Amino acid sequence: MMAVRSVSPTSIYYTPESAFSKRPAIDVKVKNLSYTVNPTSLSWWQKLSTMQLPWEGTDNTEPQQVLSNVTFSVKSGQMLAIMGNSGSGKTTLLDVIACRTEGSGLISGDVYLNNVNRTSSMVRGCSAYVRQDDRLLPHLTVRETLMFVAQLKLPTTFTGEQIRKRVDSVISELGLSHVADSKVGGAEDRGVSGGERRRVSIGVQLLLDPSVLFLDEPTSGLDAFTAHHLVETLARLAKNNRAVLLSIHQPRSDIFELFDRVLILSKGEMAYFGQASNMVDYFSRLGHPCPEFTNPCDFYVDLATIDPTSEETERTSSDTVRTLVEAFRSQQGELSLSASGSQEKEERDKEQWPVLAMFQSLEHQPGAFRQFWILYRRCTRSIVEDYGYLVTQLIQAVAMSVVVGLVYFNLKTDQSSMRDRFGMMYILGALYPYMVVLDLIGVYHKERSFLYFELEDRMYGVIPYNFAKIFSEIPFHAFYVAVYAIPVYFIAGLNLDLKDFMMVFAILFLLVYCSRTLAMFSASVMPTFQLSCFFAQTFFSMYIMSAGFFINLDSIFDGLKWVSSVSYLKWGFQALCKVQILGLTFTCEDALPGSCIRTGEEALHSYSLNGNSVWEACVIMAASCVIYLALFFVGMRFVAQKPHEV
Repeated sequence: MMAVRSVSPTSIYYTPESAFSKRPAIDVKVKNLSYTVNPTSLSWWQKLSTMQLPWEGTDNTEPQQVLSNVTFSVKSGQMLAIMGNSGSGKTTLLDVIACRTEGSGLISGDVYLNNVNRTSSMVRGCSAYVRQDDRLLPHLTVRETLMFVAQLKLPTTFTGEQIRKRVDSVISELGLSHVADSKVGGAEDRGVSGGERRRVSIGVQLLLDPSVLFLDEPTSGLDAFTAHHLVETLARLAKNNRAVLLSIHQPRSDIFELFDRVLILSKGEMAYFGQASNMVDYFSRLGHPCPEFTNPCDFYVDLATIDPTSEETERTSSDTVRTLVEAFRSQQGELSLSASGSQEKEERDKEQWPVLAMFQSLEHQPGAFRQFWILYRRCTRSIVEDYGYLVTQLIQAVAMSVVVGLVYFNLKTDQSSMRDRFGMMYILGALYPYMVVLDLIGVYHKERSFLYFELEDRMYGVIPYNFAKIFSEIPFHAFYVAVYAIPVYFIAGLNLDLKDFMMVFAILFLLVYCSRTLAMFSASVMPTFQLSCFFAQTFFSMYIMSAGFFINLDSIFDGLKWVSSVSYLKWGFQALCKVQILGLTFTCEDALPGSCIRTGEEALHSYSLNGNSVWEACVIMAASCVIYLALFFVGMRFVAQKPHEV
C-alpha cells in the first residue's frame, strides 16, 4: 500500500511504505563565509584543461576574492533565492556551501547544518545539487532515467517494489506523470520540453529524498510560463519539509512572490538578505523606492550592479553599490532580528535527530558488481535506442566495404594483382580502424557531459562504468565488423574458405578494437575533442607509416623499428597477408624478365612479412587492446573527465 498525502490541488505526494525514515528537518546557516581563488596556483593540467599551454601565465596573478563575509540562514520549509548579476558569486556561493570547490580556493567562515559545522560527507548525505544545464541520456524515457539512477543511488535495503514506488513518487511529485514514458531528448534529439527536462534533472536528485536542495539557475533557458511553473514546483518541494537554495538572475515579479527569502549579491558582497516581502520596503528606506510598474528584482539587481559602460557610470554605480553594501552591514543585526519575527518564532514539530544519525549515509549503495550490471543495462539500452547513430554506423561500414571491394573487384593471380592484394590487405586493415578512432573520440567526449557529474555525485565507481561500457559495446562492435568484412570479402573475390573468412573476421575484429581502445585512451586523458584527435592521430600516423606497406620493414631506420614492433596495424596487415596470400600461386605473363614472384611465400618475403605466425600477430594485437584499456582505466581514474564547456 502507498500512503497518500494531499498537499495541493495540483500535487499529490506518494511515499512508499517503509521506503524512507522520516526526512529530518535541516536548517542551513552561513556565517562570515569568504572564498578566495588564486589563478597562479593552477596546476599544468588545469591550465591544459582550460586550453592554456602548461607554461602559459595568467593576466590576473593576484588572488581574487569571490565571496566576502556572506551571512544568512534558511530554515527547513523555506526557499531562498540568491540573486545578482553575472559574476556576482551566486553559483560560487552554492558550490562552496555544497562542498563542490574543495582544493580550488581558500575558504573562511562557517556553514552549519542544524547548528553542526558541516563536512563534505554530511552535505552529501542530506543534500542534492541540481546544475544549471541538464545532463541526461537523451534516448532513455523519463521513467527509465529515474529508474536506473534509483537502482544506483538507493540503498541495497530497498526492494525492487520500493524502488519502483520511489520513482513513481518522484514522477508524481514533479508533475511528470503525463511524460513518464516519453524520451528525455536533448539538443539533437526530440523529447520532452525544456521545463520537463529540467524537472527530470531535479527528480534525479530527489530520489534520495534530500532535506536540502541546491539549484543553480534552474530557470535558465526556459520561457516565462515554464519558469514560473518550475519555481512553483520548487516552492511545493520546500514546503514538504525541505530547505531549497537556488541561484537566479532576475526573475519575473510573479516568480519573486514565490520566494520566502532573498539574498542579493554584488561582487561577492551582500546588498540585501531577508524576507522577500520586506525587500522593497528596505530599499525604499535607503532612498531607492521601486518605480511603479517595474519588476523589483530587475530594479534592485541593476541597482546593485556596477555599470562599466563609461567612466562616469562606473564611478556612480560603484558608489551606489558601496553604499548599499555598507548600509546592509550596518543594519545586518537589525535585519536578523526582523527575520526572526513572530512567524519565524513559531516552534515546528521537528524530531530531534542525533547528530550521527541525522545525515543519511551512502555506505549501503550497491556494490561494484551490482553497479556494473545496472550500468551495463543502461549503456545497452542507450545504444539500442539511438537509432540515428546505429543507422549511421551501419551505412558507414557497408559503404566502406563496398567501395574497397569495388576498387579491388575480382582480383586475379597475375603479378599486378599480387601487388594489388597487398594494397587491399593494407587498406582493409587501416581504413575502417581510422574512421573508428575519430568517431569514438567524438562519442566519448559527448558522454563527458554527464559522466563527469555522475562520478562527482558518486553515483557509481569508475571501474564498474568502464567494464559496463566495454561489454555493452562489444556485440555492436562485432556486428559492424561483420558488416564491414562480408561485402568486401566476396566482391573482391578472396579465398572462399570458411576458415580463412573467420580468420579475416577475427583479425579485423582485433584491428578495429585496437583503434577503439586507442580512441578511448586518448579521450580519457585529453581535455578536449581536438587534443584527443591530435593525440590519437599522432599514434595512428606512426603506426600506419611503419605497417610495412609504404616502406619495407627491413628498410626502417633501426632507431624507429620499435614503432613497427608495437604497431597493431603492422601486425594486422601481416596477419591478413598470411591468411589471404601465403597459399596462392601467381602467373608470370605480365612480369618483367627475372622479376617474377610465383608463390605467396615469396611475395611475403619481398615485403618482409614472412616472420611471425597469424596466431602470434593476433596475440600481440589482443595485448595492445589490453594495454590501451589499462591506460584508459588509469585516465578515467586519475584525470577529471570534466567537459571543456563547463
